[in-house]
Amino acid sequence: MSLRTGMAASVMPTEGAERQKAAAMEEFLVRHPLAAGGGVARLVSADGEEVEVPAQMFDVLHQISAMLARGDGVAISAISRELTTTEAAKLLGMSRPTLVRLLENGSIASHRVGSHRRLFLRDVLAFRQRQMEERRKSYEALMWESDALGFTDDV
Repeated sequence: MSLRTGMAASVMPTEGAERQKAAAMEEFLVRHPLAAGGGVARLVSADGEEVEVPAQMFDVLHQISAMLARGDGVAISAISRELTTTEAAKLLGMSRPTLVRLLENGSIASHRVGSHRRLFLRDVLAFRQRQMEERRKSYEALMWESDALGFTDDV
């Protein structure tokens, strides 16, 4: 199956033997992660033909197998390299008006196609990564301050 922009594929929750196979695959992928900077995974067909699995696809396969092993369904949606403000807001988990404010203050790069704003996927993902790093740093600072003040989790 080929996914075009805006298209989606779904896999319904698995039961019985299929769920067990997904669980076995997920366990295998946990035991055999790709080594950073050199690990190689291969997909082998029944007739022995092989193809290397890129790290990004390996990670997606791991996530999908974990979801199916839990009995969850999976939906895969193609995202174009250029996003509308609605698509970008959905990807970032925020409202469109909030995203527009970020565009207006320059927090995320955008360009216009006619009268419509468009964002490159790489810019949206870079913004999301920056946000995650800022949250992590804030959390770490809060933990350091908590330790310095002598707060503990012990009750």
